[in-house]
Amino acid sequence: MTDLSYNEFRTLHKGTPQGQVSELWKKYKAGEYQPDADNDGIHDSVDDEIAIEETVEETEEVEEVEEEVEEVEEEVEEKTPVQIYQENLQVFADSYTMLQKHSHRLSDSDKLILRKRLLSAAKATRPLNYDCKPEDGWQLWVGPTADALIVNERNQIAFCISRSWWMKNYQGSFLVQDMVLDDPDRVGVLRNSFRKKGKLVLRNPIPGIEIMLPASKLEAIVTSSHSYEG
Repeated sequence: MTDLSYNEFRTLHKGTPQGQVSELWKKYKAGEYQPDADNDGIHDSVDDEIAIEETVEETEEVEEVEEEVEEVEEEVEEKTPVQIYQENLQVFADSYTMLQKHSHRLSDSDKLILRKRLLSAAKATRPLNYDCKPEDGWQLWVGPTADALIVNERNQIAFCISRSWWMKNYQGSFLVQDMVLDDPDRVGVLRNSFRKKGKLVLRNPIPGIEIMLPASKLEAIVTSSHSYEG
């Protein structure tokens, strides 16, 4: 649009209060306003264009944020039962190790927290309704490797242990049936068999809670006479 005279400018703004016309005239002369620049019946200004640009930018930012949220939602998927089981196994291992190896450095409140965590993880990683009694029979399956299985005969539940764990906790125990295997793969075959039946626990049992075996004949004697507390 060519330069307008003031009268022409006023003509384009019929019905507009004089004060507003004067302000618009100043903006027009400063190049900040064009009356009906796109011939659509709407008076345009530089401010309007900036507002439009800002609106577009805000819209683009909102869309970008929405896309990021969608990506995060896609990444945060619901955990599978296997993942939950594995996490509980790790919690059990960490808590058990802390209580066994670093108990002397822990406060009573820390020990209590770890025990609760241990028992919760233990419950989440063993078959439902598992229980242990002092009179339960046990079978120890060992081969030429470090892997071993300790099986509760009444429940037919197998716990995965190592030779070193057994030697540390129950080396002197006698109320257990030793099943020695020559085949290095035999323990793995047995473990897979219990797994298929849903009766395999991929960790060691908690002594005194999930396995109740006297560590020695002396312990068995004093326990049976009710003169031993352990």
